[in-house]
Amino acid sequence: MLLRRTGFIVYTLRRVALEKTDSYTIRLLPGNQKVPADAEQTLLEALIGAGILLRSDCGGKGLCGKCLIRISDETRKQVSPVSKEEAALLGETDIREGYRLACKATATGDIAVEISAHSRLTPEVGQKGPTLLPKILSAPAGPGNPSCPYGLAVDLGTTTIALYLCDLSNGAVAATLSVRNPQAMFGDDVMSRIGTIARQDNALQRLQKMAVKAIEWGLEALCHSTGINPKNIGTSVVVGNSAMIHILVGESPASIGVYPYDPGFVEARTFKAKTIGLTLIPSAEIHTLPLVAGFLGADIVAAALATALDERPVGTMLVDVGTNGEVMLVGRSGLLATSCATGPAFEGATIRHGMQAISGAIDKVKIDAHNGGATCSVLQNQSHTVTRPSGICGTGVVSAVAELFRAGIVSKEGKFNHGIDSGHIRLDENGMPEYVLVPAEDAQTRQAITLTQKDVRAIQLAKGALLTGLELLCHHSGLDRPRQLLVAGAFGSYIDKDDAGTIGMFPLLPEGAIDVVGNAAGAGAILTLFDPELRRKAQDIADKTTVLDLASLPEFQDTFLRSLSFPADSD
Repeated sequence: MLLRRTGFIVYTLRRVALEKTDSYTIRLLPGNQKVPADAEQTLLEALIGAGILLRSDCGGKGLCGKCLIRISDETRKQVSPVSKEEAALLGETDIREGYRLACKATATGDIAVEISAHSRLTPEVGQKGPTLLPKILSAPAGPGNPSCPYGLAVDLGTTTIALYLCDLSNGAVAATLSVRNPQAMFGDDVMSRIGTIARQDNALQRLQKMAVKAIEWGLEALCHSTGINPKNIGTSVVVGNSAMIHILVGESPASIGVYPYDPGFVEARTFKAKTIGLTLIPSAEIHTLPLVAGFLGADIVAAALATALDERPVGTMLVDVGTNGEVMLVGRSGLLATSCATGPAFEGATIRHGMQAISGAIDKVKIDAHNGGATCSVLQNQSHTVTRPSGICGTGVVSAVAELFRAGIVSKEGKFNHGIDSGHIRLDENGMPEYVLVPAEDAQTRQAITLTQKDVRAIQLAKGALLTGLELLCHHSGLDRPRQLLVAGAFGSYIDKDDAGTIGMFPLLPEGAIDVVGNAAGAGAILTLFDPELRRKAQDIADKTTVLDLASLPEFQDTFLRSLSFPADSD
């Protein structure tokens, strides 16, 4: 089905006030700053709503222990009972002293809270992949408003939000950073968040506020590091998947969650920042790029724009590997696209000890052929300190699974081999095998970092969904395989090609046929920020793209089941 739409429409958006509910006050110590908290909100969500971002590597599941706060003695009874996750992580002594996890505690009355510097989010955050751009871009002939010579490009991802502060006067990217999307506490994938919005009357506004506050936090950090006044930012371009764009503009994505998965709108939009509560740059004009379909958003359009996909030879395939895998192919009859339900495993989410690619994350694993033990590479993004391993990011999970398969510890079907006698394999609380990557005494959290049977299954499902999409898209274009594969996204930017080949993420291709193109979605947002005329080309790409619905294909199920196994000849 070829989706068509009209040109650009200028919208005035409105913020819908939250429904009235029991409300309390969080008083931050020292300083006595007051933050409102609703009874249904966790303390983490309430703090985010006030622009106070805490570390939450696990997405608010109570697994990482990073959002640690201390409730004052006199208000300790005004907080919900200790959860089992908190009891397991904190221990009796910490709980007795008033320490809680902000992601698990809710207020039942007015409270006073201390937040340590370690718990607060800092600009040292996971990157979403490099943007492959010229050092100096073509600056506009003359900014529409010379008093606002800066612009902001945003890639609003399900897991990670990337921001690029750009100097429109000289065509340079002044600074960048990425921050975890705090909406993750409502679910790691878009379907979970769509379901929450469909069930709860005020969830849309809550999720919108969280995304806006995260963008504002990141922008404030960028302006502080560069000395740029936010008042000098006059325009912004935002890209993201269809659900994220709907949530940002305050429109329900509920229709994306049910068949036939149609978005509420597909056209590009333009509005003032203040209409969504972005108070740091209230007068700035925000532009979103057009969507293609419910699960093919402005991000894949921006990536296609940045890679000039429509100008490349037949057989060129662009794959943006993220929470929702989006794939676009140059076919014989034009652009063809599909989405793959990869899930968030490739970005470290849903993995038991998964985390964002920040300091302390395991990003590469090597298993010793003699003793079966693991040597782990750990990200160290802060030069002034060494961080012990705290968890494992997406590339590390793929590396670990690939190594377990190479070592014969995991079978072709993805099961732990029971015949392996190793002191590095143990049973978890459910009696399922898990491999110990880092023992408890060497981990930052003082908990062993393991890879579980469930983790291996999550990677199998993710890579199976991706490979199925790639193969069926080629098949329906009359191609046996891609001629060239352009791999984009945070995960795609850092994945080891040998590890990807070992577990069978991509079709078997000749040497040199796979190119890593970085965060192409972010690059596309930057390009359209510098050259507004490119927004028309983005519209043209969206209009001319034919969407392939994988689930409707009779061969989908067999292809997917076949794609779950690891390749037999990988060793």
